[in-house]
Amino acid sequence: MQLRKNKLTQPAILDSIRSLPNTWHANGSLNLEVIDYIFQCANGADHTAETGCGKSTLAFSHASRHHVVFACDVPPGEDPEMHSLNRVRSSALLKENVCEFVIGSTQRTLPGFHFDCEFDLVLLDGPHGYPFPDLEYYYFYPHIKPGGWLVIDDIQIPSVSNMLDVLRRDDMFTLKHTVRTTAFFRRTNAPTFSPLGDGWWEQGYNKRFGIALRHVGLGSMPRVIALELKRRLAKL
Repeated sequence: MQLRKNKLTQPAILDSIRSLPNTWHANGSLNLEVIDYIFQCANGADHTAETGCGKSTLAFSHASRHHVVFACDVPPGEDPEMHSLNRVRSSALLKENVCEFVIGSTQRTLPGFHFDCEFDLVLLDGPHGYPFPDLEYYYFYPHIKPGGWLVIDDIQIPSVSNMLDVLRRDDMFTLKHTVRTTAFFRRTNAPTFSPLGDGWWEQGYNKRFGIALRHVGLGSMPRVIALELKRRLAKL
C-alpha cells in the first residue's frame, strides 16, 4: 500500500524509515539506531541543519519545524535515480514544506550562507577529507544554541576523530552519547569561542601541552600562583 505523503504518525514515520533498505541510495545510509536518536534529540526543534542528506533528512523533516539541508547535486556519471538528493526529494516520507535545500559542495555553500537563526541541532556528515569536517564545524559552531546538539558522523575516520578529540576538551561542548560511529555533543553555556580571533592557549586541547604554559607567561608570575596554575592545567 502506498503511503499518503506527509500524513503519517510519528511511529509510522520511524517504522517506514527503518524499512528502507541499506542500499536505498548510492552514498550509504546512517545506522537506524543513529536515526532514532537524532529524531529523539531533534523532535520539536525550531531549527535544525545537516550536511549531506539521506534517511536522516526524512526524519528531520518530521522532527523539526525548519530544516536546512546542505547537499551536493548529482555528480557526472552517477545514476540520478540512486543519488541521495533525488531519493530524498522524491520520497513519500519527506515533509517538503519543512526543508530548505542548499545545493552544492559545502566548501562553497557554507561560506556564503546567511545564518539568521540559532540551531537546536546540527548534523555534520558532509565531506570527510581533511580539512573539510573542520571547515563545516567552523561555520556552524557559533550558531548552535546553548543546550543544542552538535552531531558528528563517521568518527572512526581519523580526520574526523581528530576533531572529536579537540571538542571533547572544549568548554563549549560535552560529549553526551556515542551511537555506533556517531557522536552527540551538547552545547554548554560557555561563551562562544571567537571565530575571528586566536586564543589557542585558552582551549582545553592545547592546555595539555607545556607550550601553552610557557605562552601564558608563567615565568613572570609569583611562584605560588604559577605553581597553582600548573597544577590546575595538568588536570585538564
